[in-house]
Amino acid sequence: MESVSISQGAAHAFVVAFPPLFHSLLYWGFASLVVHVCQRLVEHTAFSLDPSSRRISASNASLCIGCIVWALDVVGLFMYDELFHVDLELVPALGSLLAMVFSARVTVPTLSTSTSVRNLLPAGLLLALGMMAGHFLLARSYVAHFAEVNVLAIVLSIATAAGVACYTAIGHRAGKMSALTQRYAPQNWRDNLISGGAILVLHWLLVNCFPLQKPTTTNPDNGLALLAVLLVITFALALDQFRNIRSDQVRQQLQRLGLSLMRVAPAHQKPPEHDVHLSLIADHLPRLLNRGSLTLHFQPIVNLHAPLVHYEALLRLNDPLLGPLSPDAFLLVCELQGKTSQVDRLVLANALDAAESWMAQGMQHSKVCVNVAPVTLLEPDFAQWLGAKLQRRGLPWGTLQLEMTEHAIIACGTRMVQAINDLRTLGVGVFMDDFGAGYSSLGVLADLPISGIKCDRLFVRQLPQDPRRQSLLRHVVRLARDLQLEVVVEGVETEQELQSVLESGIGNVQGYFFSKAMSPEDVPLWHQAYRPADITELPLRPAMAPAPFMAAPAPMPL
Repeated sequence: MESVSISQGAAHAFVVAFPPLFHSLLYWGFASLVVHVCQRLVEHTAFSLDPSSRRISASNASLCIGCIVWALDVVGLFMYDELFHVDLELVPALGSLLAMVFSARVTVPTLSTSTSVRNLLPAGLLLALGMMAGHFLLARSYVAHFAEVNVLAIVLSIATAAGVACYTAIGHRAGKMSALTQRYAPQNWRDNLISGGAILVLHWLLVNCFPLQKPTTTNPDNGLALLAVLLVITFALALDQFRNIRSDQVRQQLQRLGLSLMRVAPAHQKPPEHDVHLSLIADHLPRLLNRGSLTLHFQPIVNLHAPLVHYEALLRLNDPLLGPLSPDAFLLVCELQGKTSQVDRLVLANALDAAESWMAQGMQHSKVCVNVAPVTLLEPDFAQWLGAKLQRRGLPWGTLQLEMTEHAIIACGTRMVQAINDLRTLGVGVFMDDFGAGYSSLGVLADLPISGIKCDRLFVRQLPQDPRRQSLLRHVVRLARDLQLEVVVEGVETEQELQSVLESGIGNVQGYFFSKAMSPEDVPLWHQAYRPADITELPLRPAMAPAPFMAAPAPMPL
């Protein structure tokens, strides 16, 4: 390749022309592959939800990205015949590697999790400057002197490097945000090829930022050996990281499934974009954790043989940026981020505010039911905190009822007994929610001082046509009565289902047959219009008289 001499430079100083076409194409493909690997590493960091996993993923991704980009930079030197036989000095080479890893470590957490362009642009610029600093440390091996600077090359290099970093970061953000309205769309190979082509031009600009020197000695074997080693290390590192990503994805999915069992019914298999939704919630969780964002709707629980209606609080989230959010996904992210107790207390405060407002409007005997996680009940100061909230609002005895899934109650075992007893002294009962949806243990019903059980929708599904389910539900009712436990059935949607539930001896019913969840402002209007006689006049003939809602538990002696 012909080189251009510099008249004012040293005798051996020169600048390098653009590399040959074949070398350029090889490097373009390699650079595009590196961009793809880096994108996958950033995506994996973004999809990690709990702080520990995010720190570990960011650390691993930064180390791998720094090493791969450093190898890409060194491999680029072999594109030019003038630099093919340059012997790299150990200290500058290690300094270059350290600078690239450090700049990736500082910026990858922001580039992977931030959805704000105002944060992505500075982080992308900082990453570009760090990578350029690493290259200039490496340049000590072939730069004649740093006194002369090609200002145009420097400016174009900064602009190109920052453009590549910001282009990939904003593309990653756009892909995540696309999951809100459609399937997750990660960056495709067209974007990788564009970035790879820009990196090819960037590398040529970087090697021409300062006048270069020809090597005094050449050793072709050393150059080829170094190139082979770098390529092997790069591909081995990328392959190992991809295997680690798959293993970590499986680990995190199992962790999420286990935590979801503590809060909601067993989760079904989720599509890949579900992980994107979870990561978006995690990115915006600090903003979402306030009482104004945690809107509550309330669904009635009616007793067909007593003028009593209670209301279960159901969480609704509709963020201006993210749109409607799944409460189950939101609560799962809170579990993974260690914010469960905080969100439960915010929800409880909102629910108690609603109960206070209803009481002022004449709803004196309505109970509010709120689902909480076991970690909240097991906090040492929870009962004291809750008692203070009830007393401050002047709410009467038995106004609040807490619900937990059977998985949560069973998993906590004996520790839960004391927590439930502490709540009973406040007139707060605890129900086992989703009874029958998982690994129900009859022994737990006798061991724990719970107030009742809420039978899952599974009991009601096809109940009118299934004699086995009818028999099962009748036996559950008899067992609960022997243990002095209240029974509620949820998910009743049709008159036939209501008939079958009543024939099983249950009168405490929740479901769309009566009402969907409504805003707290609409509850008093519905409560005033509700007439139990209108339901009992239907041709329903229960086999056993259902028990009314039991009174609030008697206070335990202090």
